[in-house]
Amino acid sequence: MSQPISASAPAPRRADYLAGLVILVLMAAVGLYIVKWSPYYHRAHLIAGTHSMGKSPLFSTGVATPTPSAAAALGYATAYFKAVWQAWVLGLLLAATIQALLPRAWLARVLGKASTRTSLLGGVLALPGMM
Repeated sequence: MSQPISASAPAPRRADYLAGLVILVLMAAVGLYIVKWSPYYHRAHLIAGTHSMGKSPLFSTGVATPTPSAAAALGYATAYFKAVWQAWVLGLLLAATIQALLPRAWLARVLGKASTRTSLLGGVLALPGMM
C-alpha cells in the first residue's frame, strides 16, 4: 500500500533561505554587471576620451527633436525599448527570484515598515542598480 500524501510540505530550513539569498545576490551582481555596470563604465571612458556624449541614443537624426507625429512616437518607443529591455528582463528575473526564494515574513519584517531605517535600507539596496 502506498502512503497518503501529506497536505503540507515540510517547512524550509534556514539553509534554504540562505541559499536563496546567495542565488539572488549572485544573479543581481552578474545581471547588473552585464546590463548596467559594464556598459556605463565603457561609456564613461569613451566620454572622458572624446569629451562628447555623442548623439542621442533615442533620436538618431541629430540633436533636434522630431516633429510630433505617430511615426515619431513609435520610433521613440522602439528606441527606448531597445535601450531598456535588458534591464526590464533583469528586473523581472530578480523579482521572481525574490518572490520564490526569500520568505515573505522576513521581507515584511526587514522592508515592510514605514521608518527611516527601511527607507535608508531601500536606498542602499537601489544604489548598485543606479536607480
